[in-house]
Amino acid sequence: MDLKPRIFIGSSGEGLEVATYVKRYLSVDFDCYLWTDDIFKFNESFLETLLKEASLFDFGLLIATKDDFVQSRGNVFDATRDNVVFEYGLFLGRVGSSRAFVLQEEGTKLPSDLFGITTPRFIKESDLSRSATLNNELRRIRDTIHEKMHLGELSLLPSTALAIGYFNNLVAITCESLCSKGTIEIQGKTYNKFEFNIIMPIDLDADIKKRAALFFRKNNLHQVPLDTAGRSYPVFVTQGSEDDVLKIYDMPTTLNGIDKAIELFMRKGHIGKSTQQKLLEERELRNFQRTLQLLIDNDAYCRDLVKIISEK
Repeated sequence: MDLKPRIFIGSSGEGLEVATYVKRYLSVDFDCYLWTDDIFKFNESFLETLLKEASLFDFGLLIATKDDFVQSRGNVFDATRDNVVFEYGLFLGRVGSSRAFVLQEEGTKLPSDLFGITTPRFIKESDLSRSATLNNELRRIRDTIHEKMHLGELSLLPSTALAIGYFNNLVAITCESLCSKGTIEIQGKTYNKFEFNIIMPIDLDADIKKRAALFFRKNNLHQVPLDTAGRSYPVFVTQGSEDDVLKIYDMPTTLNGIDKAIELFMRKGHIGKSTQQKLLEERELRNFQRTLQLLIDNDAYCRDLVKIISEK
């Protein structure tokens, strides 16, 4: 699964040149979309589309350029278009203040509610590639996004919480039990080396429990009980005669909860899945896997035993 975060880049029509440059700069590391990239759908209002689309992205970046004039308390200021400010506020509410950015052209007036917030600023030049301020701020934004991708944060949908629950209730206690026991005997063979493989489904198009059962059968895995400190868990294993490594496999069936939550969130009233629903599922699967990997990397028992592999 491609774990690149999806980034929405918005601007006014006049600021599209800057937005296009920003997309080109950030696309080296991220999956970037401009507001002109077929975002707005037929038969939907701009507001309805924005409310849905904002939930499909991991980050939002709005370009505030000097496109308008506003008079305030007897003074006239250069200002950005109202829609840019509105969309920035929308992304603040959807993805959070740490994942929504406004890139402000120097001298552009923004609402007073944003006073006290450090916003990246740039000086617009005819050749944007030569704008030191713009490229420096884009580098900082890029680095900030990379940093955020290494943090598990709660969102409107449940992928982070499900990943934490899955890790704490199965992965962590299984690895602790394996490391504490040192050796395990299964069907007359003793093992002192272990490998825990977590199979990530590539989508949520079918019931995960059924897909897990098909995967285990297809790969000739068989179920055995594994005793831990709290309870006995059924796990699927493969036993190779060529080595002493016990390979354990599991597919997180808790992911079914994401599918149901998305259907409720989108107020689904039809059979089948829209493109928006599929994109939202992809975002939640990415977040589940990233959060799970962070938890694994920070656990002494898990980091050397656990691998996350794709269903394919």
